[in-house]
Amino acid sequence: MKLTDTMLRIFTIIAAVMTFLMADAETFSYHFNSTPLPKAIREIMEGHTDLDINFIYNELESYKTSATVKTNNAYDALRQTIGLNPVTVTKSRNTYYVEALQHGKYIYTGKIIGSDHEPVVAATIMLLAPKDSTVLTYGITDTEGRFSIPCDRKGVLGKMTCLGYKPKIELFNKFSLGTILMEEHAVSLGTVTVQANNAQLYSDKSIYRPTETQKKASMSGSDLLNHLAIPQLGIISGNSIVTNGGKPVAVFIDYLPATQKDLQSMRVSDVKRVEYLEYPSDPRLQGNPYVVNFIMQQYEYGGYAKLYGTGSFLNGHTEQGIANVRMQYKRMTYDLMGSAYDYGTKHNGEEMKETFRIPQDDSSINQFTRKSETTGSKQERENYYLIFRATYNSDKVQASSLINTNLDQQPNTVQNGIVRYSPEIAPNSEFNSTSSTFSKFISYDGYYFFSLPKSNSLTFTPKYSLSHTEQNSSYQEQGYSSILNSATDNTNKLSADLKLKHDLGRFGSLLAYVKGSYQYNRTLYSGTANALDRAKATRLGLGVNYEFSFNNVRSHIGFGWDWDKLQFGQKTDGRNAPSFDLSVHYAPNRKHSISAIFQMESWLPSPNFKSDQIITASPFLKYTGNPNLTTAKSYDFDFNYTWVPNNNYSLSAYGWGWIVKDRYAYDYEPAGQGVIRTIKQPMGSYAQGMYGIKGTVRLLDRSIVLTGNLSQIFNHNGRPYNVNHFHLYYTLQMFYYLKNWNFGVTYVSTVGTWDGMMNGIWLRDKDNYYLNVGWSSSNWKFSAMIRNIGRWNWRSSRQIMNSEFYSTDEILINGNYHATIRFTATYTFGFGKKVKRDNEPQASGTASSGILR
Repeated sequence: MKLTDTMLRIFTIIAAVMTFLMADAETFSYHFNSTPLPKAIREIMEGHTDLDINFIYNELESYKTSATVKTNNAYDALRQTIGLNPVTVTKSRNTYYVEALQHGKYIYTGKIIGSDHEPVVAATIMLLAPKDSTVLTYGITDTEGRFSIPCDRKGVLGKMTCLGYKPKIELFNKFSLGTILMEEHAVSLGTVTVQANNAQLYSDKSIYRPTETQKKASMSGSDLLNHLAIPQLGIISGNSIVTNGGKPVAVFIDYLPATQKDLQSMRVSDVKRVEYLEYPSDPRLQGNPYVVNFIMQQYEYGGYAKLYGTGSFLNGHTEQGIANVRMQYKRMTYDLMGSAYDYGTKHNGEEMKETFRIPQDDSSINQFTRKSETTGSKQERENYYLIFRATYNSDKVQASSLINTNLDQQPNTVQNGIVRYSPEIAPNSEFNSTSSTFSKFISYDGYYFFSLPKSNSLTFTPKYSLSHTEQNSSYQEQGYSSILNSATDNTNKLSADLKLKHDLGRFGSLLAYVKGSYQYNRTLYSGTANALDRAKATRLGLGVNYEFSFNNVRSHIGFGWDWDKLQFGQKTDGRNAPSFDLSVHYAPNRKHSISAIFQMESWLPSPNFKSDQIITASPFLKYTGNPNLTTAKSYDFDFNYTWVPNNNYSLSAYGWGWIVKDRYAYDYEPAGQGVIRTIKQPMGSYAQGMYGIKGTVRLLDRSIVLTGNLSQIFNHNGRPYNVNHFHLYYTLQMFYYLKNWNFGVTYVSTVGTWDGMMNGIWLRDKDNYYLNVGWSSSNWKFSAMIRNIGRWNWRSSRQIMNSEFYSTDEILINGNYHATIRFTATYTFGFGKKVKRDNEPQASGTASSGILR
């Protein structure tokens, strides 16, 4: 009942706000976004039945308007609606006549893009007579770079001009002109600040333009997103970028995939704008449902280097240094990036209470509790990577090849502690645990985009990685035999996606794709289990997506089919399943946006879940996998409403849900005097979701920015756990800008959340508060962060899990919520002339492993 009431209140508020916004003091008040001109005029006529407006529908249907109309005068309203279209308005007595300058037996259509494959908006296309260059008529490109110009002549000259681009003249010897490329000027344009349009909402994307103040205050790309306070994104903690509902967001820089290291080494001053997209149709964004794309300033030649360093103390020590160097020669760009990371702490462990309920032969239950507490620990971690990328960029081709090498090691993690049993089935004792992990990998990431004739494009993204992982652990408890485990894994992963897109013009676009992946794990176990596991997982997928835009509505529908082959040892299993997604986005104007999304897909179990080896974790707990696991299905739905009336206010209301069927999950069964954790399928249904509201207010000429987010989280976890959870969550953030200085305060409430669909663990984290201060000047930037300065205990998250035969209540000790002070500094310097693009290379994840966990 409380849940229903809360949702009702939220949507009532949204309805009230929207009603308020639609009210306007002007007699003529309209917002159009790529609306056909006849429809816009008809809308004005329907709202003002006393007006007599005369026009021929077919003459005007090829023109679109994105005007904002606010006036008390009918003639001005029509002129504002028409904008720069080649259309006249005349008044005779009480009648308004709207006519096209050229009626035209023919219609010239096409799309203009820049060398970055972005639409060239508001470009002027003049149709000239070939003999004397007399202007016959003209047209203007819309927000998608498209134009449609009626004309009575064949074989005309087309002259295309736009600020920031070189004029271009072509002979138009056909009416369907396809995609036309305009070349940018070879000089860097000065920054143009339009105060009233820093945020614009469209049916296919939302665009946010950072101010110079926001750029100066940002040490990295993720910092910039925080300062922008994008309504659809949650407050960013660390480098995790998620939606308001906590869903991961894929990051791109100039349409090339990017990761945390890219954002840290990004030249923030060169960010022109940030785009947020949901289910984008652009194949360069690789089918990700939620995307942030940074568009960078383009330059002619040159290179630059950026150094990034950060360190923290009070909760152990952390040091990291990143160096990135870029050089460009003609159409080629070369990037070299390296990083070193070191972490150490003497506070790492847990306070664990395990309850065992073991059935006996006489039908009674032997229940006992095992409590283990870490009293001393030591942990070290080191990580090093080196990346090289070469990028080729031309009018028709964009190609990128990246080689990534990574070394990660935790040489000697030690934990000492005490163990107590209740009732005393064994005397109190001490334990000693040691472990080490070493992994290395090399990977290749390719990206190839080809702009083809006749409105076609082809995208190919191959990937390959080879990784090696070693894990060793030792557990000793007084009164029990030592437990030794070792595993060595070698994993090969290969994947490739091929996408062909055809632009149907006013009828939308069609994208067909084929994707494939192959993973081979070879894992050698020794210790409590001695075996060699071989696992192969292959997936082939085919699909098609169709996108259609009409006026202010963009709809997307996709259908695919996946064929899976799972081979573990001598056992082979084949499955196939469909995937389906549907999304609708509506932006009545550039201040309001509404989207609804539905998705159905299948999940392939990781090969390491299919191992049948039995691993001993403690004297009373073992775990194993299940070779018979198959795919699970999930159903996802999402809703988002965004309102950005001006640069000072924004509001977002959101909700989503995720349901899993045929899920595989951990289950605990009696085994001797303890339990064994298995993986079973199918288990009970699993569902999770969230709904909430986020708002931002900017005060005192936007020198103060206040952001708040309030949400309700809910979770249902069926058999074998049979539990429901609800949690109220909120965040508050404030920024203050003063010349070269910036100050920030952030509060994050306690977080209650799930730990994945496979287990019954419910996590509850402590609250967090941050104080930030930053300073920037020229190429230098410094920042300091103080977190939880009043909290000096090492306990962090609490994790609770209950099942029929086994329950846990665990408090993690790791310093995640301990007082911390962190310093960060960056220095950027250029050499020669500036580089054309600014999409630095990215670290491609971590080593894959088939080791059973």
